[in-house]
Amino acid sequence: MARVQPVRLGDNTVYLLDHDGGRVLIDTGPDYRGAAAELEYALGGRLPDAVVATHGHLDHAGLGGWWQEQGVPVALHPSDWPLARGEAPSDAEFAALERFAEECGAPPEVAAEAAAAIAARRAWTRASRAGEGYPPGGRDRRWPSGLRYRPFSPRLPLDEVRVPGLELLHLPGHTPGNAVAWLPSEGWLFSGDQLLPGLTPTPALQAHHGAGGPDWRFRSFPAFLAALRRLRELRPVRCFPGHGEPFGDVGAVIAANIEQAEQRMARTLEVLRSDGPLPLYRIAERLYPRALRRRFWQIAATVQGFLDGLEAEGLAVFEDGRWQAAQAASAPRS
Repeated sequence: MARVQPVRLGDNTVYLLDHDGGRVLIDTGPDYRGAAAELEYALGGRLPDAVVATHGHLDHAGLGGWWQEQGVPVALHPSDWPLARGEAPSDAEFAALERFAEECGAPPEVAAEAAAAIAARRAWTRASRAGEGYPPGGRDRRWPSGLRYRPFSPRLPLDEVRVPGLELLHLPGHTPGNAVAWLPSEGWLFSGDQLLPGLTPTPALQAHHGAGGPDWRFRSFPAFLAALRRLRELRPVRCFPGHGEPFGDVGAVIAANIEQAEQRMARTLEVLRSDGPLPLYRIAERLYPRALRRRFWQIAATVQGFLDGLEAEGLAVFEDGRWQAAQAASAPRS
């Protein structure tokens, strides 16, 4: 019989799964001040056979080095190993993001503000990797202190984890190496950040970490949407997310995420049909006029994701710095 023990660590939840003689921890936990001690106490000294990080972000893989110091191997898809090793985001990726702000059609003052935000992000990333102490906590107080991310080298690719009955599915999108854990005998999905209660994660502007592509940028949103459609086929009955509480009626949550994504893509296509061709910044102004200046990077990434999704489905094309609807374009597919 399968047993799951959720462990809350600030804003994150990790899960100790015992099944058929195997024991695995889903996600390493974030490395805030006192997190490792909290995790040790919650598990009562029961070490897992392996730890599976659903992806390489610091709140899901931040304690990877600590686990391996305890003799427990950490598994992560190789496409996210650059994140774990501290190689990404690289200086080249930060420079590409600065160029993106300059080339998306933003006014000079907005591009300058975006560049300043990138510089702050670069400094924060370096501080989190320093390994000495902890960065200051954020205003939202999601964790008791700021998060640290000591670089480490995962010892296992996903396909070498051996837990009876557990399937680890590579579903790129949230990151290039994003994965979920699936226990078909119970219909249980351990979703990391792929599926969250009451929230659809924002597609990010990020590099593909050497996985290949037409340029530096990983097309995260089309892959994220494809991953949702793959999860719909599994028909999970219970979801254990990386943030928040486990929930049922998983099919309805997946359907709502897909519907929301398709509706926003359709709205973006309407803008292209009525006003295109347009640079990305002007499209974002049409879609989010009040929030664009205040939340430039979040909205620019979101709109770029919708455009990537339309391009992947043959509904939009990008030429000479501008986007336009493809001829004979219809609605996004479900």
